[in-house]
Amino acid sequence: MSLRFLATLCAVVLSPLAAAQNTRVAPAKPTPASKAQVASKRAPVALTIPANPGGYLGGTDSCTTPTPISGQGAFPFDQTAATTGAEGQSESLCFAFGTSGIDYDVWFAWTADATGPATVTTCSGASHDTKLAAYPGAGCPATGSALACNDDACGLQSSLCFGVVNNGMYTLQVGTFPGATPGAGLLATSIATGVNGSDDCATAAAISGQGTFFYDLSNATTGTEGQSESLCCSVATCMIDGDVWYNWTADATGMALLSTCGLTNDDTKIAAYPGTNCPATGSALACNDDACGLQTTLCFPVTAGTDYTLQVGTYPGKVGCTGEFSITIGSTGGGADDCAVPDPIAGQGSFSFDTVCATTGTEGQSESLCFAFGTSGIDLDVWFAWTADCSGPTDVSTCAGASHDTKIAAYLGNGCPTMGSALACNDDTCGLQSTINFQAAQGTTYTLQIGSFPGAATGAGSFSVLTSPCDSGGPGTASCFGDGSGISCPCGNVGGSGEGCGNSTLAGCTLTGTGSASIATADLALAATGALPGQPGLFFQGNNFINGGNGVVFGDGLRCCGSGVVRLQVVVPDSSGAASTSVNVGLSGGVVAGDTRCYQYWYRDPINSPCGANFNLSNSYGVTWLP
Repeated sequence: MSLRFLATLCAVVLSPLAAAQNTRVAPAKPTPASKAQVASKRAPVALTIPANPGGYLGGTDSCTTPTPISGQGAFPFDQTAATTGAEGQSESLCFAFGTSGIDYDVWFAWTADATGPATVTTCSGASHDTKLAAYPGAGCPATGSALACNDDACGLQSSLCFGVVNNGMYTLQVGTFPGATPGAGLLATSIATGVNGSDDCATAAAISGQGTFFYDLSNATTGTEGQSESLCCSVATCMIDGDVWYNWTADATGMALLSTCGLTNDDTKIAAYPGTNCPATGSALACNDDACGLQTTLCFPVTAGTDYTLQVGTYPGKVGCTGEFSITIGSTGGGADDCAVPDPIAGQGSFSFDTVCATTGTEGQSESLCFAFGTSGIDLDVWFAWTADCSGPTDVSTCAGASHDTKIAAYLGNGCPTMGSALACNDDTCGLQSTINFQAAQGTTYTLQIGSFPGAATGAGSFSVLTSPCDSGGPGTASCFGDGSGISCPCGNVGGSGEGCGNSTLAGCTLTGTGSASIATADLALAATGALPGQPGLFFQGNNFINGGNGVVFGDGLRCCGSGVVRLQVVVPDSSGAASTSVNVGLSGGVVAGDTRCYQYWYRDPINSPCGANFNLSNSYGVTWLP
């Protein structure tokens, strides 16, 4: 058999095997059985790797000759040509997702330039699935000597934390989760400093005021205090692991907002208690696990000069490192969390709201008008008591004032609403923001509920209130005019501004109201002007506004009110053409609180009727009745 034939045979047989090996898919990383370690895979990060800054290499493939680096900063690494050695493959600290291995590893000998908790991370420097370990000294590590090890801390990237001393040398192993594809990136090192919390709540570290505060959980233990607070129960546990403690003194009165969002990669969990040092069981003022990814936000009311105990730790089973938390104290304005004491506002304009520290009450959660996308709920809501400065159709909107997913409702009266009493409710009108519309009456107070779609994030912003047209002349709202602003009058017999269609006097009849819309007060009077002297007319009530409030042609005018018509009173105008009711309008109409009714004056015009029908009507007048 010739050598050429053997070569050909090898090429035919082995090439498909090589191709199959090159296309083999790496095994998928199993999902943790408990709390999801990775909420969602991050999109690949576009990285720019510096060309050997300071002359550093991208790590060496052998731990016997690790690449020397020193100080704090970002150092390039490249695993694309790396192999998997025997060292650092059986560390107990590295066990995750069924394996302790680290594939395609490169090695660095790092010299610390300060004493404190060090963080070594690929979180902002890599787009592939990394795994890191740190060991004391330089060179190949002894089995079981790992100081820290991590697979996924931030998506599929890694971060580890361990204590270092100035000028101390540490070996860093930078690789991938077994089976993952190697890559290049940046390895960042930092050493944190600051006043840390105490591992013992009996000797909590003292801090005060507002600002950003340091914490270090790398050597923290889990005590017995603060482990069974009902407010802390989340994702199947009430515990807080690896915690440190602070005694914090508030420097202002208001709502305190404590947050680790954007300040750490740790899976934090935090609680706040009244007083100083170790808290009594059940005394937590607030507690939170995940508010922004795996980080934390909590709110609680504080008083200037008062002390509070803060517990900063991690979700049970998670390894804590270093980070910061911020404390701010905001105004208690921007809406009340309790509908029993809503923030009072009045008139039209823009009003601020803030639901960041809001809770979800039981009120306003089952209104039929609020049902959208499978739910009637409004989460994390704040409440306002708004008093109308005039009467008319009123819009309340977050469209121009919020960026989060809002949901809003309006109710008659001041305080917690009764079930089924919503006047209007809306979830999404303009993207994820909301607009409601309802008929407002001058001097009347309405309760506004501003919150989020259930499950959506909270936020701060503003909402606008606009009444247009704005009628400040009485307890109701005039509409359906024959002045050309709506549909045309029957024969071009246009009335004056705000009047009904023109009659034989060449002007129209105007209907207004005086008194109040209160059923109990019973002082509402309807008044017509511009009718025909000595010619009888009928004040009547309808349940709705015909044709969207524009009315339809009827006789010489427009009929604006319809459905369930009630004859209230026949009145003959005086010599000036004026007529008004003397009956109890609410009682005669059979109204109840919350009803909105339409009123008109229907009058005779037998001489020189412009369209020949011999009768005409005023504009309409809408009233929303109050208790």
